[in-house]
Amino acid sequence: MKLKRLLFIHIILSILLLAGCWSSHEVNTLAITVCTGIDKTEKGYLITEQVINPRAIASTKMTSESPVFLFTKEGENLDEIIRSFSTQTSRTIYNAHLRMVVFGEEVARDGIQNILDYFIRNYQYRTDFYFVVAKNTTANEVLSVLTPLESIPGIDLYNSLKESEENWAPTKSIRIVELVNSILADGKNPVITGVEVTKGENISNSTDALKASNEIKKTIFTGMGAFKKDKLAGWLDEDESKGYNYIIGNVKRTVGYANYGDKVKVANEVINAKSVMKASIEKGRPVVNVEIDIKQNVGAVEGEFDVSREENIKIINETSEKKIKSICEKTVRKVQNELKTDIFGFGEAIHRKYPKLWEKMKDNWNNEFPDLAVNITVRVKTNQLGQITKPLFMKEKE
Repeated sequence: MKLKRLLFIHIILSILLLAGCWSSHEVNTLAITVCTGIDKTEKGYLITEQVINPRAIASTKMTSESPVFLFTKEGENLDEIIRSFSTQTSRTIYNAHLRMVVFGEEVARDGIQNILDYFIRNYQYRTDFYFVVAKNTTANEVLSVLTPLESIPGIDLYNSLKESEENWAPTKSIRIVELVNSILADGKNPVITGVEVTKGENISNSTDALKASNEIKKTIFTGMGAFKKDKLAGWLDEDESKGYNYIIGNVKRTVGYANYGDKVKVANEVINAKSVMKASIEKGRPVVNVEIDIKQNVGAVEGEFDVSREENIKIINETSEKKIKSICEKTVRKVQNELKTDIFGFGEAIHRKYPKLWEKMKDNWNNEFPDLAVNITVRVKTNQLGQITKPLFMKEKE
């Protein structure tokens, strides 16, 4: 009897331990979404899903077949629209590998609060995908463009934004948790990088079209969208986006240049940039002081300019400081006078230092922000001067 009982327990445990995951899916039953586009229409939303084409990706032979399919559907509710894509494919739409969400500009101006609620509430989505805003175009058109280097456009957009943020100051990636926190925060509003479609005669919807690379449309990240809470307030251009990133301390590496006189231009590679933002009180009013420290290397010199001389290194540092400070001040003026939204987190700096003062002014911060005094200090240190220091062709000219 005891033996039978032990055998019964063993069988039950075997069944439980050998059972597969109840929610698992075979790969060949899935339609994997890598990018979602959201545009505004009269009926509500036009959703575009960029889904991997398994035949093109798995093929070992050269094929002109598109590596992705686009599914589009119009409706009022995001969850309803996305679930209804099942009427267009025999595979289950799988969103766990989503890399990018593209907002149409009209959607962004109308407000993205309800959209974010859907993405953060739905168990299908992870939190590591990026957001961008389609500038001067639609999200549908952005997702319709194939890319020349990566076979899957959505992954190319994701990797391009990630790489660009590391090496080019005017861009910034943002994930859903940071975006939601910026909207909910007192004294700080979000920014989202813009993506445009370049001019061209053709949409590159097949690999054959990529052969005429100068004639097809391409996607390019350009500028940043400044938001007031969950609504797009306006755009920063490339220089202003760079100034924004310097102010908030988001520049990792980038390249810039400074002119010295009419005949000398020095290109510099920024290798490190740090920003410290502090609030103070002057004449009874809050003031924000931003201190930016930058380390750079000399990348190239145009003109006869001996960078090995100590006085010339000082000139390089001072001209770089002047230019970067000018860009940052231009950005602050644009945001305060035109966009009127605190995307820098100046309000948060005041809140940290003077919490009681902030409690009195936070409800009126949108009106207080344009008149806030902001002092910017930039300090630049040049480390390496390149493999040569003296102008290469100076002697020939003499």
